[in-house]
Parts: sequence; C-alpha cells; structure tokens
Amino acid sequence: MIYSKATIKSISESIGIPRLKDGITTAMAQDVEYRLHEIIVEAAKFMHHSRRTKLTVGDVNRALRVRNVEPVYGFESGRPSKFHRAQTGIDDDVFYVDDEMIDLDAALDEALPSVPPSVAYTAHWLAIEGVQPRIQQNPVEAEPDVQAGVKRQNTSNGADAVETILEVKHVLSKELQLYYECITESLRSSDSVV
Repeated sequence: MIYSKATIKSISESIGIPRLKDGITTAMAQDVEYRLHEIIVEAAKFMHHSRRTKLTVGDVNRALRVRNVEPVYGFESGRPSKFHRAQTGIDDDVFYVDDEMIDLDAALDEALPSVPPSVAYTAHWLAIEGVQPRIQQNPVEAEPDVQAGVKRQNTSNGADAVETILEVKHVLSKELQLYYECITESLRSSDSVV
C-alpha cells in the first residue's frame, strides 16, 4: 500500500474524526490508492494524447474534471516545484514545497506598472449597396473614369457611346505555369496511367 494506516489516521484527525479502527483505515487506504490510480491513469491519457512525456497539473485537472471532481487550484506553474524533506521526529518522510521569501517593504516601494490604454473601437461603412463612400478610412480611387477594366470613349456630341473592356493581364508564377502545363498535358494524353 502507498498510504499507511498512520497517514489515514492523521488525516482523519485533522478533519475532525478522532479515532478510526484499523480495519477502516486499511479499507480507506486501499480506496484512496485505487482512486489515485484511476486519476493518474486518466491524466496519463491526456499527456499521451498531447504528445508529451511530462505529466502536468493541467493533465491531472482534466482527469479530475472527467471524474466529476473539482480540479486542484493554485498549483499551475511553468517551472517545476522543488520539494524539500522536513526534519521531523517521526520516521515517515514529509516533504514540502519551498516558497520564496518576498520582502513586503521592497514590494510596496516599487513603482506601479503603467495603466494600459482603454479598449476602443470605431466602425465605418466600407461600402453601401456596392458604392464606397468617400471617407477618411476608405481608400481613394485612382481615376473615377477607369473602373474595373472598363474604358469609356466619348463621341463627338459628348455622350458615352462605346464601352471597351480592357484586357487584364494575370501574372502566374513559374511554378503555377509548370503545374498548369503538366495538368493539361496529362489530361490531353491518351495514356490510361496519369
């Protein structure tokens, strides 16, 4: 067994149950060990599915959520915890996490960080019914007479009579041209294997 009877007795005394019989402590120790094994196996599944080799607190919290148990709060950290052995008169090993000492006087004397700017947003119409309004946020058109490849030619009386569609040149990279040639050649060939 991972948990001894003495550990179960000390935990029960700390939560207000003064005396437990040996049979009850043995059964409790076995049940705690079984439940921990279930949670660790579930956490290991999360670790393996994340393609990691290191079990994290997040994996354990996800395993606890799967088991409908409240997750552990306050232990998420990017750096590993260092455990130290406590010097006790008992033969049992007791470990603790060494917290770093913070000088409150120095922390209070430090300058406060600057306040970030408040969140603001603006909205404007990019186009209304296909027509782009002339406002500062919208780009300005280069020539109002030449739009989308259409060139208007005026006649002698000043009216727009002929609309000529200008030819638009599309620029393809060499890779796309080579790909296009290979595809068209394979489609036109009579080979059954492409």
